[in-house]
Amino acid sequence: GGVDPEDWQRQTALELKFPGHIWLSFGLHPYFVAGQKLEDLESALLKLHAQAPQADALGEMGLDFRKAFLPSGKERQVNFFTRQLTLAKELKKPVVLHIVRAHEEALHELCKISVSGMVHAFTAGPQVAKRYLDLGYHLSVGAKLLYPESHDLAETVQQMPIERLLIESDCPDQAPPGKKVHDSATVFSIAERVAVLKKLPLPQVLEHTRRNLFALINKEIRP
Repeated sequence: GGVDPEDWQRQTALELKFPGHIWLSFGLHPYFVAGQKLEDLESALLKLHAQAPQADALGEMGLDFRKAFLPSGKERQVNFFTRQLTLAKELKKPVVLHIVRAHEEALHELCKISVSGMVHAFTAGPQVAKRYLDLGYHLSVGAKLLYPESHDLAETVQQMPIERLLIESDCPDQAPPGKKVHDSATVFSIAERVAVLKKLPLPQVLEHTRRNLFALINKEIRP
């Protein structure tokens, strides 16, 4: 997902270079919201309103309540989160959510503004997962699933319906165990772990999660 106006421009340039192979997702990431002047944020939100119609999804957007991202308080993040959700609802666009240490606050807002979408890099247990699933969201899991200590996340994957599961690398961030950097090929290791947890053949996991993504962003399945 996109994180700021400069990132949206990079995505658009890639889409022009590789037509039909790039999906656009524009949003104001909570890192960006936390670190910019208020007037610059308002300007960026206006740009999002102008450019959002051409996007396939809106995001990354959300809440990150780790101390490093709270110099201006929680209220600013919530404000720009809800305004982006409202835009997504108006345009009928799915959202890509970044939620860290803020599930209660995020779910409170998501219950009020009904949109479709995914929770990116989901790491929580089945109780939190169920609350997002009950609202219709997909859950996307990354390399955290490969860590032996991620028991709650493994339980989430075991219990949730495969029809609502997505997998991602989030490269270069969130590297798998024993690595500091990685690339998109990590999705295959994640899919293998999902296959073990779900007791399904690997090709079935890959096909299910692929179809889930195409359906979420309202795209025709490619060969």
